[in-house]
Amino acid sequence: MDDRKRSLAPDADDGAHKAKRRKDENGNLMRMDEVNEKNIESFQKDAILRQMNEYKKQKKVLEKSYDELLVKQRDHDDHLRTVDAWFSQLLDEVRLIAADTLPPVTSQSGGEMFRTALEFKDHEVFSTHLHARSDNVKLAIAEIFSRIPSASPEVRDLQSQLASILASEKSAIAAYQQANTEMAQLNTRLETASMRYIKAEKQVERAKSVQVQKLERQAMTGGSVEASAPATSDTPKRDHSETNGELENGVANEEAEAARKEATALAELRKKQLEEMETENERLTTALSAARTKISTLSDDDYAETALFKTFKSQHEEVIKRVNDLEATNVQLREEAQKLQAERTSYRMQIDEEDRNNTIETESQIARCEVDLARIRHSRDELTSELAIRKSSEEDRRASSEQARDLAVAHEHRIQSLESEVERLKLQLQDAPTMNGEAEDLDNDALKSKLHSLQSAYDMLNKEIPSLEEAYKKTNNLASKKYTELLNSEELVARLNAEKVKAEQKYFGAMKAKEAREQELRILKSQNTRSGEIVSSLKDTDGKSRELVAGLERQVAEAKEGITKLETQYRAVEQKAKDATTLKEGLAKQVDDLKKLVESKDTDSLSAAKARRSAEEALEIATTQLETSKAEFDAFRKSSLKSSGSGGEGDDIWRAVAICPICNKNLRNTALKTCGHVLCDGCGKAFGSNDSMRIVLA
Repeated sequence: MDDRKRSLAPDADDGAHKAKRRKDENGNLMRMDEVNEKNIESFQKDAILRQMNEYKKQKKVLEKSYDELLVKQRDHDDHLRTVDAWFSQLLDEVRLIAADTLPPVTSQSGGEMFRTALEFKDHEVFSTHLHARSDNVKLAIAEIFSRIPSASPEVRDLQSQLASILASEKSAIAAYQQANTEMAQLNTRLETASMRYIKAEKQVERAKSVQVQKLERQAMTGGSVEASAPATSDTPKRDHSETNGELENGVANEEAEAARKEATALAELRKKQLEEMETENERLTTALSAARTKISTLSDDDYAETALFKTFKSQHEEVIKRVNDLEATNVQLREEAQKLQAERTSYRMQIDEEDRNNTIETESQIARCEVDLARIRHSRDELTSELAIRKSSEEDRRASSEQARDLAVAHEHRIQSLESEVERLKLQLQDAPTMNGEAEDLDNDALKSKLHSLQSAYDMLNKEIPSLEEAYKKTNNLASKKYTELLNSEELVARLNAEKVKAEQKYFGAMKAKEAREQELRILKSQNTRSGEIVSSLKDTDGKSRELVAGLERQVAEAKEGITKLETQYRAVEQKAKDATTLKEGLAKQVDDLKKLVESKDTDSLSAAKARRSAEEALEIATTQLETSKAEFDAFRKSSLKSSGSGGEGDDIWRAVAICPICNKNLRNTALKTCGHVLCDGCGKAFGSNDSMRIVLA
């Protein structure tokens, strides 16, 4: 169920969540109008489409990153395998040459002693990864190879062959490891693809609905079954013709005649070869005698005429020229190095002086900036305190205005109450004579007037009491606020007095600390003055020491130059001795090689002559067999023409078998790998260059 996809169109009752659907008065679910439903549906489709496009963009970016990571990972694996193989080859060569102990230095460079195979010139992958790294390592081990004693040329050849074989082995091992890694990755990808294929099959089977299955079942049951008729193949009849005794005798005679011809031709050929061998033997005997005489009486001029001596002489002259060029270049470079050393010393002193001046200027600027910063901070604190004072005064003035406004309102209420009281007292004064009498003596009119006056007084009192209460409340509130403010101000004054005492104590402590700091500053200034004097003296000493070092370096360079000249002379003498020894050994080895070469050439010439004679015999036999086959072919062709009754049918059959069906001119001698047809050479090449060529076989 998790693999099924939901449709984009909303269901009939899925307009909102069940808990959030609105209901009408009867309790039925309310539906949106068609316009809103279409708008919501189009909005959902647009949102899904935008999300899908975003997913596609992310997919492309991730695929590109994945491809780049694959390339980098493959190159990294190749690099690691190459480096491992290279170091294995290095260790094998060191073990092969160095052994356990190393004698003193006897040669100029390790490259002359051992022909290394660490270049891997025949392997493109190795040379690509090792081009920038192998030079440093080879220079580092050159000293080890220079300590190895010189070996004979045969041993050097064997060492070079062994090194090349080991290098080929390492490259093959690296290629094998790479192939195994790629095979493992391909197997993993195959398993992943198989799992995806199986999941896709399951999803396809799950996606098929019942209606589709019914239609498939109806289509399968409603189809008609076609009847297949068995195909019969007629076997061709073969007509066997029996041969009589005369035909057998004729065939036997022909075979005997062919054998006789072959034997005669073979005998003539061997006789001719024997004569040639005798002539060649006489010539070789004469040449061998002359060569032996020449070898036994070789002189220095003969050795000088050899190619090996000329090669060694040209190499020696080239080495001498190169050494002279290197000596001249070395002298020039040494002079330039001394000049650059002096310039470097002066430039370093100049840079140090500039750094000191810049440091002093920077320190002075920092001091000025600190003074400015302190002044700015003091101004900021003053402005902040002034702003706080003004804010507090403004708040006090605002509170005073509010209290005055409240007092004015209370005074108005009090005035109203006093006015009502005055009116009430006026009425009391007017009704005073009347009210002085007793109530029993008054008549009804007097009682009514008295009651009326009392009623008016009561109304006035009712009007007077609320304004009086409100005035009392406001006055009471203002009085309580004033009392609270008075208490707060007293507490604030007490706290400010305590803070003032603390601030005075801190001020006195800060003044004491300031005096101590000023004392320390004076001490530090005096120390700084003494340090400046010490630094100046140290600078003078440093300059003198640098001059002394420059002179010593110049003396060391001159001493090294003298030692280098002596080493060069010693190496030249040693090289001449080695060249003479090597020339002697090479000439002796050349004589031995020439002897072996003469013996091997004799053996090769004998084997070649023997092979040539065998080939000539086989050629003569093949020629005789070809002539016999041509005679048999002509006889068979004549018999086939007679048996067919017409001269064209049998010839056409054999022509269709042997001739190319495309051009009908050349014999079939080329088979196509793709389809297995046999064509001539020209048609086969045309088919290879044009894949759309039609082939019509007869």
